[in-house]
Amino acid sequence: MLLQVFKNSFIWILFLFGFSLYSQVVQEEKIENKPTNSVLDSKYKRKIISVFNEPSGARYFSINPGVQFISSSVDIVGPNGKAVMAEETNSASRNTKLMYDLKTKDWQIGEYWGVFVLNRNVSFLNTRQIISVTPTVENQNGKENVDLQTEVKGTYSMLLPVLYLGKGGNDNFRIGMGFGVGSVNLQGTADFNDGIGLFTNAVIFNSGNTLDNKIDNLGRYSLLTTGNIDGDPYKAYLLSNLSAGNNLELLGAYSLLTGKSSGSIEPISYLMFAAAANGQLNPLEIYALSTLSRGKVDSRTNYAKSYYFFYELPLGPVTWRLGFGGPFYTQNNYTIDISGFEMSLYTPIEI
Repeated sequence: MLLQVFKNSFIWILFLFGFSLYSQVVQEEKIENKPTNSVLDSKYKRKIISVFNEPSGARYFSINPGVQFISSSVDIVGPNGKAVMAEETNSASRNTKLMYDLKTKDWQIGEYWGVFVLNRNVSFLNTRQIISVTPTVENQNGKENVDLQTEVKGTYSMLLPVLYLGKGGNDNFRIGMGFGVGSVNLQGTADFNDGIGLFTNAVIFNSGNTLDNKIDNLGRYSLLTTGNIDGDPYKAYLLSNLSAGNNLELLGAYSLLTGKSSGSIEPISYLMFAAAANGQLNPLEIYALSTLSRGKVDSRTNYAKSYYFFYELPLGPVTWRLGFGGPFYTQNNYTIDISGFEMSLYTPIEI
């Protein structure tokens, strides 16, 4: 829930903080009104690795290795359901990762403004879902972070032209905002029925009169509600004709061979469908039915719209950065929004 609150307020915090710092800088310039000392201005202040040792920063680009604490969320909204995937816990050991951002040289277009291009690379693993529950005294917002035996994981890389507020030079603070494109690779499972996917599937399955009718009902309902984000035509065909021939068995084999299952059998779901089948289905067919209680998430794109807001402050040989952003895009009628709150320390290597 902290990530959601931060998402709604972070832009305003950066704007207000940046405006106050900007006003302070301008006021100090007016008060001091001292002549420029070219010798002092050309002195290289930061003790960082730099090939050309220029006070204005990198001549061409900089490599920014370091560590980052990042907390992410993945919102997936489909035509007939949604899944909000969250972190299991927010701890230093779990959320601290290595980083390797790249940044071009700065182009200072004004005394307090400039632009550069930033490449951010992030990995994430979300093993909890935020579902709606009845509000209580302890949980007034009606949301709960729970383990539904689902997870999504992946990586994304963003290429962002950034407009920043800050003076020229590599030893000044920066407040920036960037908008660009991103490449996303996302896989996993999710419950698109707000935590009751297994119960809903049981109701749909038991609504049929015959076993074939039950299988067809569940297959078509799964196709509509639990996700076909990648638009896999073979999977869509199997789900829409699940009782025909050996399609149910083929779906189980296809899930295992392509890795589009959860990777393990969900015991409750498997036992429930085994009992409902009453010995009429083999283990692979029962497994295929049990995988339908969770939607499959398999999505890749190189054209995701991306954004990033940040504040960074040089601290001797390292730079401290606070940022928020991520990619978002629509694929096969599913809207996917990946967002992350980040605190990082990195050492610029200027070239």
